[in-house]
Amino acid sequence: MKTFTPKSALTIVTILCIATLLIPTASIAQFRNYNLVYSDNIKGGAAIFGNTLTHIVTDNVADTAKMNANRADGNSTIGNDNSNIQTIDVDGNTGIGVGTKNSSAASLALPAGTNYIKLARLYWGGRVRRNEYNLAVDSLKRIKVSYNGGTYAEYAAYQLDKNTTGTGNSTVNQYQAYVDITDFVKSRGSGTYTVGNAPLSVGATGNGGNYGGWCIVVVYENFSLPSYNSVRVYDGFQQVFNGGAAQITSATLTGLNVPSGPMSLRDAKMGAMVWEGDANLTLDYLKINGINFQNGLNAINNPWNGTITDTGVHVTTKNPNYTNQMGIDIDQFYVGNGYGIQPGDTSVTLEFGTEADQYFPGLFTFQIKTNDPTVTIDKFVKDANNNRIAQVNEELTYTLKGKNSGVGNAHFVVITDSLPNTVTYVPGSMKVISCAGLVAGTILSDAIGDDQGDYIAASKTIVCRVGNGATEKDGGILRHNETFEIEFKVTVNNPGSNATVPPIINVARIEGYSDAGAKSTDDGTAILEPQGGPLPVTLISFLANLNNQLVDVKWSTSMEINSSKYFIERSIDAINFNSIATTAAAGNSLTTKNYAIQDDVSAIASSLVYYRILQVDVDGKKSYSKVISIRLKKANSNISVFPNPFKNYVNINLDWSNNETANLKVFTLNGAELINNNVQLYKGNNYVFVNELMNLKAGTYFMVLNTTQGRIFKQIIKQ
Repeated sequence: MKTFTPKSALTIVTILCIATLLIPTASIAQFRNYNLVYSDNIKGGAAIFGNTLTHIVTDNVADTAKMNANRADGNSTIGNDNSNIQTIDVDGNTGIGVGTKNSSAASLALPAGTNYIKLARLYWGGRVRRNEYNLAVDSLKRIKVSYNGGTYAEYAAYQLDKNTTGTGNSTVNQYQAYVDITDFVKSRGSGTYTVGNAPLSVGATGNGGNYGGWCIVVVYENFSLPSYNSVRVYDGFQQVFNGGAAQITSATLTGLNVPSGPMSLRDAKMGAMVWEGDANLTLDYLKINGINFQNGLNAINNPWNGTITDTGVHVTTKNPNYTNQMGIDIDQFYVGNGYGIQPGDTSVTLEFGTEADQYFPGLFTFQIKTNDPTVTIDKFVKDANNNRIAQVNEELTYTLKGKNSGVGNAHFVVITDSLPNTVTYVPGSMKVISCAGLVAGTILSDAIGDDQGDYIAASKTIVCRVGNGATEKDGGILRHNETFEIEFKVTVNNPGSNATVPPIINVARIEGYSDAGAKSTDDGTAILEPQGGPLPVTLISFLANLNNQLVDVKWSTSMEINSSKYFIERSIDAINFNSIATTAAAGNSLTTKNYAIQDDVSAIASSLVYYRILQVDVDGKKSYSKVISIRLKKANSNISVFPNPFKNYVNINLDWSNNETANLKVFTLNGAELINNNVQLYKGNNYVFVNELMNLKAGTYFMVLNTTQGRIFKQIIKQ
């Protein structure tokens, strides 16, 4: 898409933390921030596939020469701007094609063996003139999909996001819609999917050209695969636009568990679906951990070039099979090495950017090889009406199930589940269905510190300590193949007048430690879709930058209706948040509003802090932004224990960032506490002499140092 500003201008949009977007005054953007759609560590992965619904036509015939004019690097001299763009209709106008004004097909290929579909979503979009297609009309928010040439199923969009430019008869919408089709794909699996009947304008036009297409993302689990992957899926609708001064920030995918050995290229794979990537306009980029991505068909200066590729090869299992889609880009690529992913890493940063173009990232997936989990968790949700649709005031029952799948013990096992603001916890509903070390049928108290279950109302977080020996303070031990099942209930909140219930996406996390002290983390995701209808989204950017000991927190809105105030909340654990500042909102506005506060973090010892925005309307309705994180300083990591193995005593040598009293404990591998002492740590270098060990029997023990910055585990061996 052509831009109207000098190429020296630069704007970055990053995943999760999104830099401020500078939108022309003639544009009204209804963008949606990127949301976590799926998160889990599974033997499986994520697949994305799709196709264009438009092509260039010359003399009433598809211009295959122009549609396949890509060079070896995937770029081309041909674009959709001012080209005669017409819709594709592969199913014709008879049979199942009756009633579809456009259609195209592509194939889903899953690994050999039994695949369990965890998630499937269909996205479609394009460019329309409002005088031809008014996207406010419900009949234009529908899409059709068929499998292997069978009868079409029709779906209504849950969410439709758009960028509107122009006025009157010149008004143009660039839009993206989606709907959940998990049940449809689950009952069919691998094969050819045909999608059509999307509203799309045609003909030749400037300022970017007409385009349209579709994409399906599928998360699958297959127990015959050799290793586990951390799988993450995010979606949203944001504009990366060359329209202002450079604004660069970091974004983080968290909760990964990279193995300690070297990574191979194929150990990590990313996928992305981007609208309006142009093969003829360069100077776009994607950065992974600050390193520019590139492969054979996705050039370093133009990864979004209208191609559909899988690991550097054109995907050909689609109809029509063009190399340039003229408006939709779907790519999957390996990033296991060469992009700064180190052994033991738990996060990866991503950036989208442009210096000469405009495009709309709508979906991305990330999967990376993880250590085989010691503890695993799966999450399930059942609604009272048993129709898998979220309805206002309906009671939902969540079930958390898992086990220790490792060969040894899992220690200090704790489950945390931070509830979304779309639901309210039902007091007294936390129940043990079955669990090693706990009595089946026990109702766990919501009160903090009296048994193995807590409900922290301030952060809407459920905490459950499971396993043999679990207490009101510490998780217990799950032995090999021991399991747990915990249940709790929530009710669906009323989103307010003229609003619909958004998708209820809830992620639970379990943590434990192996016999060797290695931390194991797993996520379980439960999704309940609403009856549907687009929701207005006003927050278009939210970012934080560290300047010495001050964090600059900034956010922008494109539209505000009856907004009252914003509370900026901070946390050091991403669970417990406290308000640090309050700012008055605009009230009612249809123009971009920018806000900013400064947060003094000089007294914070944690190496990471988290921020979120609580928005309060005039009528008292509340909503939260997504959480963003920022690193303050290097975490304390220079810690050693010697001698080890030992005979009578050990020394702990560590560099520390503050003065504090820490707690030192020593446990047997079965969890029996042998030593419990307080030790004083000082800012700088510390030597802690532990001489209470001489009476221990020969064997292996856990040493645990509890600090304000978390727990430090070391395995020690008595000779």
